[in-house]
Amino acid sequence: MMDEEQWKDKFVKWFEEEIADPDKPLDEHWDVEVEEIEDEILIKAISPKTPYSVYVHISKGFASLQIYTGIETAVMELKERLKIYRTLLLLNGRWRMAKYIIGGDNDEIIIHTDLDLVSLSREEFSDALAATLFALNDMVERLGFSEDYMVKWVSHLLQIVEEKLEEESEREVEEYLMKTFGMTKEMAKEIIRTAKAGDEGPSLMYR
Repeated sequence: MMDEEQWKDKFVKWFEEEIADPDKPLDEHWDVEVEEIEDEILIKAISPKTPYSVYVHISKGFASLQIYTGIETAVMELKERLKIYRTLLLLNGRWRMAKYIIGGDNDEIIIHTDLDLVSLSREEFSDALAATLFALNDMVERLGFSEDYMVKWVSHLLQIVEEKLEEESEREVEEYLMKTFGMTKEMAKEIIRTAKAGDEGPSLMYR
């Protein structure tokens, strides 16, 4: 059986591999950061297509995929909190791999998927990642957070464009947006204009 360092290298390789004409999230572009804290390895993977980072935790022979949603339920009114918990319990029955848990000092909603390192293949990891992202989208829709998600996604996209404009021409960024997100040329130009002007990202949703 591979040790944790070997699994770290394998997960990083899987994230960084890009497949032509991807049909699954893992086949797309991911930026990866690795941090080792005491006896735990933490891999942070960032995709341009989702505003939430995906984390792989590896520790003592176990691994998991996690998405921290930033939704802290401890600060909510009791009635709203109970409604959310009930919805999450019902959603836990919909997904075979992913589950919704509460963690941290402020009871943040975390999407958690256990990974079996005994026999984990790239295909199984790809399925686990897809299920985790689908579970995120399902939660956003069921809890009525779609607008908040879009605000976060647009801000994420504008940040990517701003960073790219520092090193690439507008034409190159335009082509990137059209290829990566399937945007029209007009929409790509509008995103670039907004990023250059420093406008508020969310306003793009209403244009």
